[in-house]
Amino acid sequence: MKLEYRMLWFDDQRSSIEPAIKRIEAIISRLGFQPHVDLRIVQAGMEDPLAGIPDEDDVDLVMMDWKLGGQHDGAKLTRRLRQKYRNTDVVFYSSETAKRLRELIFNEDIDGVYCCNRDQLGDRVSGIIQGQLRRVLDLDHMRGIVMAATSDLDHGMIECLEVIQRISYPDNKPKFAAIVSETITARMLSKIEDIRDFERKGRLDKLLRDPNFGATQRLEMLLSEIAKIGDQLSEPHLIEHLEVYQGEIISPRNDFAHRKAEKKNGKIFLQGREAHYDQEKMRELRLRLLKHSDNLGALLSMLANLAVAAGQPALAEQLTDAQAAIFSASDDAAK
Repeated sequence: MKLEYRMLWFDDQRSSIEPAIKRIEAIISRLGFQPHVDLRIVQAGMEDPLAGIPDEDDVDLVMMDWKLGGQHDGAKLTRRLRQKYRNTDVVFYSSETAKRLRELIFNEDIDGVYCCNRDQLGDRVSGIIQGQLRRVLDLDHMRGIVMAATSDLDHGMIECLEVIQRISYPDNKPKFAAIVSETITARMLSKIEDIRDFERKGRLDKLLRDPNFGATQRLEMLLSEIAKIGDQLSEPHLIEHLEVYQGEIISPRNDFAHRKAEKKNGKIFLQGREAHYDQEKMRELRLRLLKHSDNLGALLSMLANLAVAAGQPALAEQLTDAQAAIFSASDDAAK
C-alpha cells in the first residue's frame, strides 16, 4: 500500500522537461497521491545512467527520452532497463513521431512500452496513470490503504503523547501513566487488573500500546492533553484538524475493517451504510489520509520545538523517526 506515486525519469535537459513534470505532479496530486519524481539528467561523461536505480517495487512508472546526452540512446537503455523492470510501465518519448519511436522499440525487441511525442507527453502520461489507478484501486485495495495508513497515524499519536508526557510531566511519568490508565479502564473494565499492573509498574510504554487504548481513546486523550498546553502552541489550527479526525479517519477505518462489502445495482456498499463507494469517494478518502498525515507530522514538529524550549533537545532528535513513520502513512500507499 502506498499513497505515493513514484516515477523514474531520464532526460538530458531539465529545463525542457520541467513543465511536463509539474503538470503530471499536479494530476497525481488531484488523484489523491503524493507525486515523487526521481529525475536523472543524463549528460556526456556519465558512465552508466542506470547505475543506482531503485528496485522495481519502488517505481510505478519510468519515463525515458530517446536522445540523451553523451550519445546515450534511450531505446538501448530501455532494453537494459527491461531486464530489471519486467512489469513496470515505461513511456518512451522524443520530438519524433510515436510511429518512429515504436520502430526503435521494436528493433530493440522490447515489449510493454508506451511511445509518444514530447508535445503530447502530459496528456498521454495522465491517461496512463489514471488507467493504472483504475485497475488497482478497487474496494479491497482501498481497505489495505486505509488500514495501513491509519496504523501509521496511530503510531504518530502514541509518539505525540510520549512527548507531551516529557514536556508536561517531565518529573512525574507515573501521573501521566495514571491518566492513560483511567482513560483505558473507563471503557474496558474487564481488563482493569492487567492495566492497573502496568500502572503500578509505571509501564507507560505498555499502556500507550495496549489494544484497549484504541484509536478513539488515544485521540480523546491527545486532544485533552494538547488543550492543557494550548497557550504554548504556535499553530492552533493543527488542533482543529485533530478534532475532525474521528469522523474523517477513525470511522471510515472501522467501517473498512469490520463491514462486509456488498454490490447493489452495480455499486459497492459497505454493509449497513447507505453511501456507496466509487473512485471519487476513494480519492476523497486518500486526500483526507494525506491531510491528516501532514497535520500529525506538523504537530510532532511543533512538539519537538517545545521539547527544545523545555531543555530536552534529545527529545526533538527522537521525533525525527516518529515524523518519518507518520509520513510513511502517505509514502506507503500508491499501487
